[in-house]
Amino acid sequence: MSKRFTKIICVSASVIAALGIASAAGCSGYYNASALDGNYSAGKVVSNGGFAVEKGEYVYFLNGVEQNTADNTFGTPEKGGVYRISKTDLGKNNYASAQRVVPQIAYTSNYDTGIFIYGDYIYYGTPSTAKNSEGDVQNSNLDMKRTKLDGTETMRDPYVSFPDTTYNYRFVEEKGVVYLMYVATSETLFEESSGVTNLHSYNTQTNEDTLLAYDVGTVLFDAENKENPRVYYTMDVYDYSTAKDFGYNQLYTVTASATENKFEDLSSETVSGWNDETDRYVNCGELVLDGIGSVGTSKSPFNKDDKTNELSYTYTPAKYVNNTLFYTRKTATNSGEYLFSIKDDSTAHPVDANPAADARILSDGTNASKYEYLFKDGELYAAIHAEGAGGISINRAVKGKLQPAADLDDSDDYFRIVKDGTATLLFTDIENNWLYYSVTGGNGYTINRVDYSGEIADYIPLPTGETDFTAVKVLDLDSDSAWFKPEIIDGYLLFASETTNMTTFNYVMVFDMHGADGIMTNGEIRKLNELYKGIDDIINNTYGDADKYPAAKYANLQNALKYASYSGDYEYLQELAEAANSKLEEDEDPVYSEVTLAEYEKFLKPEADGVWGDYTAEKTVNGKKVYANTREYYYSVLGVMTEKDAESYMDGLKTSYLVAYPQDETVGWYEGLSDAGKIGFICGMVAAGLVVIAGVTVLTIFLVRRNKKDAPEIRKKKIKVDTTDDKNIDVYSQD
Repeated sequence: MSKRFTKIICVSASVIAALGIASAAGCSGYYNASALDGNYSAGKVVSNGGFAVEKGEYVYFLNGVEQNTADNTFGTPEKGGVYRISKTDLGKNNYASAQRVVPQIAYTSNYDTGIFIYGDYIYYGTPSTAKNSEGDVQNSNLDMKRTKLDGTETMRDPYVSFPDTTYNYRFVEEKGVVYLMYVATSETLFEESSGVTNLHSYNTQTNEDTLLAYDVGTVLFDAENKENPRVYYTMDVYDYSTAKDFGYNQLYTVTASATENKFEDLSSETVSGWNDETDRYVNCGELVLDGIGSVGTSKSPFNKDDKTNELSYTYTPAKYVNNTLFYTRKTATNSGEYLFSIKDDSTAHPVDANPAADARILSDGTNASKYEYLFKDGELYAAIHAEGAGGISINRAVKGKLQPAADLDDSDDYFRIVKDGTATLLFTDIENNWLYYSVTGGNGYTINRVDYSGEIADYIPLPTGETDFTAVKVLDLDSDSAWFKPEIIDGYLLFASETTNMTTFNYVMVFDMHGADGIMTNGEIRKLNELYKGIDDIINNTYGDADKYPAAKYANLQNALKYASYSGDYEYLQELAEAANSKLEEDEDPVYSEVTLAEYEKFLKPEADGVWGDYTAEKTVNGKKVYANTREYYYSVLGVMTEKDAESYMDGLKTSYLVAYPQDETVGWYEGLSDAGKIGFICGMVAAGLVVIAGVTVLTIFLVRRNKKDAPEIRKKKIKVDTTDDKNIDVYSQD
């Protein structure tokens, strides 16, 4: 452990700026922006801290996945910016009617934390646009800012600028004040110290940055309620007299508004071995658990009672949820980690709160941080976790204790609710008893669901029929697994796209989960799955019948229908067919025949007595009528694609499913270029010409100068004129 250093309670913004975490507090004002219409002030906030947050009449969300290296000049970003969409437009499937609120990239590479709304403002992190002395944009730094919900008052300067994008942080509110709590890693606050991990709280009203705890171990925020201003953290205990750690640690808790260092009075007079010049210890938290043992340790200023445990303990916070901290505890003589819990409102004395070994919740807490802990009536109900061998189990609590893994032989309280697949837990919908999870095999996170509230007989043997206790996959939805996990907002499932043909764009997509009575049942999802899967079945099987649809007559029909299912476009195919067929010899089969185009039309306008008779259901999406045989009927992009991405998406569909557009043979290569291609070629040639001219000029000057420098000096002989009078020469002679 690093040595601890001074009595510092609050580190001011200016000091932090000098030490690597810049803080400017937005003192230079705001960017200019026009205000959006609408009532943005009214209504409660739901799902704070994710990539989508609901407030009142609007849902605010990140418009796709963007990198921190993209241009973040204010007003430029569309992708990655914060947008809003009204719930009215959501209900009418007007997904493209979203409006931009923050025209900068809202970014973090710590996907446990997203955007927050308090009052009339949205708080977020964004890649810095500041430049270093060489003019390089410092986009690996993360600026913490806020913007008013009507799109005005975007801060020019941040509250705090982190030196990298991985910091763990939360915007929280306590006593009416918004704080930025963050964990600074490898931070050097004092000349004598090396980089350590510190816990901070920044007051956005006073612009004061409080060092809550210096040189901490594990820091744990609330896993579900991201507005919670309380955190738990561990501190090692240092023996200043021997310059060694005692070998145990302590567990503390603190809230964002704390400012008082509980150990301000430490000095060489009160602590053996303390150096008043170099030793520092800052801790504004309350002691929760003390790991001091009765053997091999001695009292220090950090132990608040004469009592000690029989053994020294080391604590590791596992998960903080529902006002309950789950933590593991082990001793120096036993590497096994027992799982315990303690509530926020525990009134037990910190030392007395150390439970006996037989009070543990579980004897093996190895994967305790990965569990989903479920509560009923404020008490632990169950833990859900993915099994190493595949599948998902539910472990029901009995009298506050979970069942040991050795008893996994499908007991009444510990059994598998999903049999197969290496799973990743996504989130739980406790109100409706749904567990959402992913299994391997997709482009990213697949989205699957099962009702976890049944008894063992509901899952074993595997039930037949359409029950909610049988797991179901939601269509072919794939979510970017390198970003935030999917979320449900106001009955809509939102996820960053990794679905077919969208893998390179990663915009947020929306799937309406409203069923006949609230959220869809698993049975309703199965019926939707069958309908959706049937599109490919008809294209591949029905139209794949070579006897009924011979390739010579229905040329390229199957891929054209796949193109139609994604694009809904007909104009381009008609143009392509005319251009391609015009290049054929007289005896050649058409590239796209009249019967092919006729079947294409039947797809776009399905009739009850036709091939697509089961797909006549229709919706209006973004102002356009779509039928049940197109992807837009099931799920769609939420927000606004950039013009470049929209063109690339359509070009990708054309490349994947249609023949190449024929080039006019009478046209030269230059004439065959698009307008953009011609402009690019001209600009490139001009640039190349300038480079060549500049190069020749520089080379000429260089050679001339070098020749002058290297050439030997040559002295020209002067003509000598004899000015003496030679009387022997007759200057008047005609000879």
